[in-house]
Amino acid sequence: MEKNNIERMSALLSRLAKEQALDGYEAYMQDTRKLTISLEDDKSIERLHTVDENGIALRTLRDQKLGFSFSFDLSQAAIEEALKRAAYTGSILEKQKYSFLQDKAILEENRTFYDKAVNNISPDARLGLIRNMIDSAHIDKRIVKVEKPSYEEAVETISIINSAGISRQAKITRFGISLSVYAKDGDESQMSWDFQNANTFSELNPALIGGRCSTNAVYTLGGIQLLTGFYDTILSPYVTSQFISVLSRSFLGDAVYKKTSSLIGKLNQQIFPEHLNMVDDPALQHGTGSVPFDGEGADTEKKLLVELGVVKTFLYDTYYANLMNTVSTGNAVRYAISQPPVIGTTNIMLNSEKKANLDLEKILDSGPVITELMGLHTANPVTGEFSLGARGHMIKSGRFASGLKDITVAGNIFDLFNSIELLGPSPVFYGNIYTPSVLVKKLKIAGSNG
Repeated sequence: MEKNNIERMSALLSRLAKEQALDGYEAYMQDTRKLTISLEDDKSIERLHTVDENGIALRTLRDQKLGFSFSFDLSQAAIEEALKRAAYTGSILEKQKYSFLQDKAILEENRTFYDKAVNNISPDARLGLIRNMIDSAHIDKRIVKVEKPSYEEAVETISIINSAGISRQAKITRFGISLSVYAKDGDESQMSWDFQNANTFSELNPALIGGRCSTNAVYTLGGIQLLTGFYDTILSPYVTSQFISVLSRSFLGDAVYKKTSSLIGKLNQQIFPEHLNMVDDPALQHGTGSVPFDGEGADTEKKLLVELGVVKTFLYDTYYANLMNTVSTGNAVRYAISQPPVIGTTNIMLNSEKKANLDLEKILDSGPVITELMGLHTANPVTGEFSLGARGHMIKSGRFASGLKDITVAGNIFDLFNSIELLGPSPVFYGNIYTPSVLVKKLKIAGSNG
């Protein structure tokens, strides 16, 4: 949305808010241009889809009652109707301790996560990237099928204004690639899926994704079932990111307020190993969760969640910050125009004072490597308990030995992070989580009873 259009929108909303006797309003606008390309097989384009979508999300405040509505029609009549709907939804809710964020004029306006090259990417470059990923997946004759290799790019212009003086705008690019492969050996077949997200086109690495996906599929062929026991185990970056996604919920201010976080009362206490650090950083230049401001227009900055094992902070939006007599940490996240903002993370990074220079498989020498989890939604973010199906492979003398099948990893997520002995040398992004592989001590793996 152009600056003069934002000014007109602000004037319109101010007039409508006055007519409806509102105490305040907030408007979040998003203009998205998205392109998706997927191939049915190694040659044929199955889907070429473009979407241009504009929308506005409105929140209103009247008599301390917060309402919400949205519209994908930006005409004056539609916006007026949406504002009325928001006010009505608020009228049937209970009063809440809330006030819209005020403009403090301290935002780093030069912070940008927009790849200017997006306008110059040729069709051949996009298709070439997909085919490179496909070719890289065929590293082994046991790969019999590559399915739905895909490329996606999105350009988003986001704007936010409110009655307290906030007026922010930014343009962001997002890119992604993904594919599935099937490996077969005799009567046995295995499937693997992998992906990469980035905010610049040049960061996409199709050869890495294709090769990694293929290797994971091939390595699970001919799997053995471990004897039930406790094993020193390597968790791949993808698996580590999944466990971090569960753990991160305990740092959210709404979980703390609702007493569903296991970290309540543990601020500034040693909860994790002394070598472990965890950061929420929205300003990483190449972070897939990077944002110049949050979903309410608040300034964003780097936050230490864990420093040398000590819990340092929780994450807040304006609403829960008000409830808990603190300030927003700039962690209001918008997942869709049709949803109000919630507390979320930006770029979560796991790092450590104990980081290996060598591949962890060379250091462990012999043992299991877990590359995939099943049923992560069953992990309990409150208690930290988990029992998850898993796949991976065994290494012996630092080399691949056999696949693993029909195993379950179980335990408590806080115990798991306390068992991290060492971090690998090569962190990668999975979604908005940046982590290397990790070596954990004595992970419980259920398999055969012998």
